[in-house]
Order: sequence, then C-alpha cells, then structure tokens
Amino acid sequence: MRVSQFVYPLFLFVFTFNLNAAEPAPRAVKGVLDLRYIDRPDHFFIKLTGDWEFYWQKMLRPHDFKSASIKPDFYGKVPSYWIDYPQNSIKTGKSGYATYRLTVLLPHSFNRRLGIDLPVFDSSYDLYINEKYFGGNGTTGKSAEETEPEYRRNFYSISPQSDTLSIIINVSNYDHRRGGFWLPVKLGTFDDMQKHLANSWGRDWAVTSLLLGFSIFFFLFFLISPKEKIMCFFSISTLGLALRPLVTSHFLILSFFSMKWEWIVRFEYLDLFMIIIGSAWFASYLYPSRFLRTISWIITFVFSILSVSALFLPVKIFSYSTFIYYPCIIFLTSYLVYRSLLGSLKKNPIEIMYFFTFSLLFYGGLHDITIALGKSDSSSGYILTNAIVIFVFLQAVLLLFKWVRANNEKEKLKNELEFMNRNLELLVSQRTQELQFRNEEIENQNSRIALQNQQLSDTIHLKNRIFSLIAHDLRSPVVNILYMLNLLKEKEYKEKYDAFANSSIQYAQLVINLLENMLVWGRGQEDKIKYSPEKRNLADIILTNMSIFKESADNKDISLNFTQIGSSIAFIDKDLLDIIIRNLLSNAVKYTPRGGRISILLKDKIKSDDSIIMKICDNGVGIDEENLKNFFKSAEIESTPGTENEKGTGLGLKLCCELVKINNGTITVESKPGEGTCFIISLPSDNLSPELDRTVLPCQLS
Repeated sequence: MRVSQFVYPLFLFVFTFNLNAAEPAPRAVKGVLDLRYIDRPDHFFIKLTGDWEFYWQKMLRPHDFKSASIKPDFYGKVPSYWIDYPQNSIKTGKSGYATYRLTVLLPHSFNRRLGIDLPVFDSSYDLYINEKYFGGNGTTGKSAEETEPEYRRNFYSISPQSDTLSIIINVSNYDHRRGGFWLPVKLGTFDDMQKHLANSWGRDWAVTSLLLGFSIFFFLFFLISPKEKIMCFFSISTLGLALRPLVTSHFLILSFFSMKWEWIVRFEYLDLFMIIIGSAWFASYLYPSRFLRTISWIITFVFSILSVSALFLPVKIFSYSTFIYYPCIIFLTSYLVYRSLLGSLKKNPIEIMYFFTFSLLFYGGLHDITIALGKSDSSSGYILTNAIVIFVFLQAVLLLFKWVRANNEKEKLKNELEFMNRNLELLVSQRTQELQFRNEEIENQNSRIALQNQQLSDTIHLKNRIFSLIAHDLRSPVVNILYMLNLLKEKEYKEKYDAFANSSIQYAQLVINLLENMLVWGRGQEDKIKYSPEKRNLADIILTNMSIFKESADNKDISLNFTQIGSSIAFIDKDLLDIIIRNLLSNAVKYTPRGGRISILLKDKIKSDDSIIMKICDNGVGIDEENLKNFFKSAEIESTPGTENEKGTGLGLKLCCELVKINNGTITVESKPGEGTCFIISLPSDNLSPELDRTVLPCQLS
C-alpha cells in the first residue's frame, strides 16, 4: 500500500482549510474599517483585525469621544497583547486598563441586523456600540480592587441606525500576566454569524466527544494488556486533548455549571500539563532510549510541581509556566518528527505514516502557539483542532496495527516453538529406538522443517498482503463517506443530496462486504467456518442477493436477469451461499461496462448425481488466458480496478472457491477477454454420503 494515497489527502485538507480561511479581508487602518465596498453586503462575515485606536490607562466612554481633543496614544495591532505594543511614546505594562476604539463604515443605506462575536479578554471588558452599552465579561476598573475577571464567550445582535458603527471596548487586567485580547472580534450579518457560531460550538463538542471516545478505547486496551503502557500514555494525552475545549474557546464547561475565572484558568493549565506528561511518556515508549526516558522523568517532575503551583498560586504567577511548556512541547514534537524521519529514510511504511502525522501536529502546534502569544498575523484562527483529530485517528490506526501485529507474532513464535519441541522430542525418541536409521531420519526432519518454514513464510506474506489491502480499502470508503457528509453541510451541495447519499450507501456496502469477506477468510485460516447444511430453495437466495446489487447495477445501466429450469432445491449452507453469490455478483457488476448485462441461470443437472447447476455470467472485460491458467491456484492476492475504477482486494474469489468446497460443490470459470466471464457452480441437491471427502473437491477452469 502506498502511504501517500491516504496521508496526502489529509494534509491537503488541513492546509487547504488554512489557506481558504486566510483569504484577503478588509483590515482596519488607523482605527477605521471600511466595509462600504464589500462584495456581498447582505451576507458577510469578517474579523475586525488591523489597527485600532488605543488609549492606555484611560477608561473612556462614548460621551468622552464627543470632544475633539481626544486623540489616541497610538494605533495598536488587534489581535495582540498590549505588552507587545511599541514602548517608545507610551510604555504599557502587564497590569492596567485601556480603551480600544474602532469605527466601522457600513455600505450605504445598510439596514440588516448584524451579529458580533467577542472572544475572551484578559481579563475583563465592557462593550459599547454607537453609545449603547451591550455587555461584557466581569467588572472593569482602574485598580485591582475594582476589577473582577471573567471568561465567557459573548454574542450580541446589532440593529444599525446609520452607516457607521463606533465600537468601544474598555479592558482591565490585574489578574493575568498579560492584558488585551489575542483572538479577533468577529462581525457579520446576523444569520451568517449565528450559523458560524453554532458550527464552531458543534465542532468543539464533536472534537471533545470523539477524542474522549478514543481515550476510553485505548485505556480499555491497556487494561486488557497492561504490558502495553504506550496505550495508557496515549490515552492520557488524548484525554487531555478531549478536555481542552471545556476550558478554552467556547468554555463548554459553563454549560454544566458556573465556575470562577481563576478555576477555569487553573483547569486549562492542569490540562496542558497532563497532555505534555502523557505525550512525553508516549514518545519514550514509541522510540525507547535512555535520553528520552530521562527527558520524560524531568518533564514529569517539573510539570508535577507546576501543577501544584497552578492549584495554589495566583494566575498572574503560575501563568508564566507557558514559557516552559511551549519549548518542551516544541522539543517533543520536533524529536518525534526527527526520529520518524530517520525511519522513513529506511522506507519503513509505518515510520512514514508517523512522520507525516507528527509533521502535521508540529505545524498545527507552531501555528496556534503564535496565535496564543498574540504574535501571528494569520486570520485563519486555530487549526490545531483539525490537526489533532487527524493525528489521533492516524495514531489510533497505527497503534492498533502494531499491537495486533505484535500479538500475532508472539502467537506465531509460541506455536513454532511448541511445534519444534514436539518434533525434537519425536526425533530424540526415534534416535534412541532406531539408531540404524539416524541419518535418514535427520534428513527427513530437516526437509520437513524447511518445507514448514517456507509454508509459514508464504502464509505470513499472504496475510501481510491481505492486511495491507484491507487497511487501504477500509480507509478509502470511510474517508469518502466523511467527505461527502461534510459537503452536505454546505448550502451549495444540498442539491446533490441524493447523489451523495447513494454514493455513501455504496461505500458503506463496500465496507460491509469487505469486513464480511475478511472475517470469513480469517475463520477459514483457523478451520472455524461453521457449516450447517440443509435443503434450501436456491432461487430464493439468488433473488434476495440480486435485490442487494440492483441499485449498483442500475447506477451503471446494467441489466440483471434470472432464469430457472427445473428444481431449485439444494443441500447447502445458506449463509455460505449468500457470501458466494454476493461476491460473484459484486465482481460481475465491477467488471461489466455501463449498459452491460448479467445473467443468472439455475437448472437441474440431467445426470445421476442429482446436482444443481448455477451459472453467473456477464459480458464484461473478461480474463486473459495467462491469468485464467492460475486463476484459483495462485497463492498471491491480486485485484484490478473495475470498469469505473472500483476498488477490491481480490480476496472474494478465493473465498468463493473455498466456500464451494465446503458445500461439497465444484466451481469452474469460462472467460474470453472483451466477451465476458461465466462462473459455473455445481451443488448437491441432497445430502452426500459420509465417505465423501470435501477437502479434495477441485476449483476448475475452462
């Protein structure tokens, strides 16, 4: 499987999201944001970024600006902390109060209702628009005693009475190490703003729910297999990521109960410390080394102390821990990118996957750190949420794959050891009892071991090939389903609802068929396929399965025909026949071009063996003579795309051959390139005699 087929589209999603969000938008210039010439005045959504009027140590109200003598100290970049403003003419401190002012020029005769979305400020604010007080967070004041901090996302409706909006924001900070606001205020038509806010709120809940589910899932894996400590630490890191939206952005925790500002910040930092401790130990178990284990112990010690400080010290003191946190998290992700890059250079597919996922996380983390520090000009906002969801999903797939593979290898080694022990005991017994045949027996034993090793090697190769194909073909339809479901959320794609729904159903049916084939094949490898034959009406089974593929056939304008001659009663296992017929019909639809036909014939065999003949024929692409010779004999699993590039694993036809054998039948295939293919299956109409050995019935060719 080529890793790029799955990873590159995910990268494209994140970077495209970022680029689309960063399209040029109007910016404030010297305290004025001109929207008079925007393209869609009836439907717009913008971020109020740029240069706002800034008044340091002044708590100005709307009436104060009626005086012509009021001049700004300077024009400050928004969003940004005021401590980062130039300190030439006015020196801003960490604590204090200030007034921000922005004049927004609306299109001529604009009369639509507007919505304004305000992020949190450090650490309290009041909002005035056109001389009217709208609300705020906490209590602003000119001293620490007068100020009360608060974090809460606010959204207000505005009904403009003129073509101009005067936005005044009073901000006070005496409780945090920084003052001002690091995320932009957003303004737009009310419906667009309300929709954006609802989508953002829903996305936060979806991320929290998804990551919490992953965390529980991997913790259960750890409980099942306590030796797999990497599962435990990955679960801890994922839990921290899942809880983060509760105390950031929309502060979802306030939906459940009221919480003081100090404790919201305390829990935010405790959550960050839990993430980095879990991530450090996850990295040390993923790439074991004495160096990284030492670093993990240091990080655990340092951030455990910082966790205690976050519980008892004031926010404006323990919040400086971010100057330790950010370098540590950058170091960890950089180290993971470096180690996975080394593995990628050795062309290890798993390491290539790790390299792409860690690079994705590193990019998203750097981008959001610059925003959190108020040092980014990007208007795209946080993108780490998207990167984290993709990262956790890919890490889950990789960890599960490695865990399953490791357990399989352990089981195989155990079985091989037991096998070798049994044979060695037999060999010792033979040596003591028949010394005269010692050399001959040793040679025979070595031959058997060599043969078994070759068979074991072939089996491992076959299974690895199957798992690789299954992993690819499971991911592709799932990603396509998610992609189409996301498109359906967009207004411009509503008209394509039926087409997207039909495609999603087809992809879901593909996943179900693939999983069913894999499970049955797996049972077959362990000789655990249940065989419960009884007399059944084969025509009913055929018609039922034809109904399943009718929609797929209709989508390609393929006609399905069924003909019955004579009796249709056969002595079979219905469940196994369902799988056989579904796989053959699926292949027929896959390799039959648009406008083709598929015919199914069921008839008595006019001979003494009382068998039933079933033919499934199509006029598709056919099979060339070279491939036809080794059609059922080859140990390799091969698959070619269908007439419309449909995907498959090649496992279905091999499964059909084995299941026909189990049902005491035979299967043959006739085909010519460009003319079509016909599968002929002979099944018993009554119970076979006990002496018949089912395992030797052949899969034949014509």
